[in-house]
Amino acid sequence: MRYIEITAPGGPEVLRLAEGPAPQPQAGEVLVKVQAVGMNNADLGQRAGRYPPPPGASPILGLEMCGIVEALGPGVTDRVHVGDQVCALTTGGSYAEYVTVPASLCLPIPTGFTPVQAAALPEAAMTVWSNIFMLAAMAPGESLLVHGGASGIGSHAIPLARALGIRSTPPSAAPRRPAPWPAGGRRPSCTPSRTSKRKSFG
Repeated sequence: MRYIEITAPGGPEVLRLAEGPAPQPQAGEVLVKVQAVGMNNADLGQRAGRYPPPPGASPILGLEMCGIVEALGPGVTDRVHVGDQVCALTTGGSYAEYVTVPASLCLPIPTGFTPVQAAALPEAAMTVWSNIFMLAAMAPGESLLVHGGASGIGSHAIPLARALGIRSTPPSAAPRRPAPWPAGGRRPSCTPSRTSKRKSFG
């Protein structure tokens, strides 16, 4: 298969197209033919040599992607099937024609999403859901303060919280900046001063 290789730490110029064997799905994994990939700060850090992949992870860039399931590993039965189009969070390896992914991290493509849009979904969606709803166990009627409302995580958390009956408030230090979240999200209701931004809470 073809994949993107990092030839040395540096900028985009250190990336090149390479060829190697396709990965094989292990127990609980699926093999996906990649259609589109997402780009994250972790990819930029890894390319620059500041963010090495964890032990056992693929050295190939790419933590989220969209594609078609080509094969199932042992133990994968009814969650996903060959031919399904999925988006998924990976431990690496998405900047390639094929990548293996735990079946438990595969998501169906939302209706109306293109592969490019779907590839940018898993990192934000899983981060928001695991922190706000699985760990914090937030419930309808509660309030959520979202720092970094203009970020990928923030712009996902605000409309999702609102859809589930949670009041969301993103603070803003730049009142003239256009709101990045979709129509229906809450606009900033508090603006921290320079003093409060620099105050230590440790």
